[in-house]
Amino acid sequence: MSTSDDVQKRNAFAACAEFRIEGLEASLHHAREIAVRDELGVVGHYIAEAQGYLAQIRVLHQAALNEFSRAQGE
Repeated sequence: MSTSDDVQKRNAFAACAEFRIEGLEASLHHAREIAVRDELGVVGHYIAEAQGYLAQIRVLHQAALNEFSRAQGE
């Protein structure tokens, strides 16, 4: 893989991770706002949404670690 391909891949990963991190932050912010108003039934929705973003971030992180390990072995 060329250096240009590596850079493009890292940039795509960073953009993808940033989107999910922003989504996670927004979901947690909504959950906090709702919890303050004691609308606990709705909080569960935003917690579940945040957990989904976190799971996606974990998958992306593992893929990045695997890619890094492969690159170190080359």
